[in-house]
Amino acid sequence: MTFKIISDSSCDLDKKTLEDLGIEIFRIKTADEEGEDLKEDISNQEIYKKMREGAFFKTSQITFYEYLKKFEELAKDGIDIICLTLSSGMSGTFQNACMAKKEIEEKYPVRVEVVDSLAASVGFGQITYFAGLAAKNGASYDEVLDLLKFLVKNTKHIFTVYDLKYLYEGGRVSRTKAKISSVLNILPILEVDEEGKIYLSDVVRGKNKSYKKMVEIMGEKSNSNGDDRIFPVYADNKELLDSLINKLKDKGYEKFLILEIGQTIASHVGPDIYGLAYLAENIPEKFKKYLD
Repeated sequence: MTFKIISDSSCDLDKKTLEDLGIEIFRIKTADEEGEDLKEDISNQEIYKKMREGAFFKTSQITFYEYLKKFEELAKDGIDIICLTLSSGMSGTFQNACMAKKEIEEKYPVRVEVVDSLAASVGFGQITYFAGLAAKNGASYDEVLDLLKFLVKNTKHIFTVYDLKYLYEGGRVSRTKAKISSVLNILPILEVDEEGKIYLSDVVRGKNKSYKKMVEIMGEKSNSNGDDRIFPVYADNKELLDSLINKLKDKGYEKFLILEIGQTIASHVGPDIYGLAYLAENIPEKFKKYLD
């Protein structure tokens, strides 16, 4: 592989998976309410514990200069770059990466493509994973870009949180919608639209109905026959996924890659979250040889 895929910490793939795929990661910095950056080695569990104790955290987008520094490091060695970013509907990182791309291409004879994932967390992880796997297994630069066009177009997210106050604090839902989760046992069903923005698609009462609704929505929006992986996601309690995965298995889905929400996304959604990412269509046959 004569090119490098770069993603960021909001994709929520674990360190071992990223290393196996040869993907480099930009760390999105997280700060506490006093503006002090958290240590890189702080665990997800520590973040969840602090949030349950009432703490709020903020994240800062990856800067133009951070992208420029990494791109230049690779460009000096003649390495082409594919940079995947958190949704432009949620962050300004895409624009910053595009500015760095422009400067590098004016200075070095390398290719730099910046891809707006229009996704976050598990959806972004799904896109990053398949792109990295294809590259690892011999797909060319242009083949990976072609695959990415398919993935960005067809990646879907569904998730729920116990409390919308974190999304409200981050400006991602309105005060009115945030009040929904304060009603006893009411769970919001959240999705991500074509502009990469979170929206409230439904509300249900109780976990069992949330599992049923997620599987129902997936059935309505996906033509997949179950051959491709489903990406379930959780934060502080993996057992929340058991019923969801069992319902998916009942529908014929057999391949799963479970992700744990990291500090970047947890800062905006809170510690009580579960959901999944899936594809609206089966991955085209021309890419299958790279994804086994």
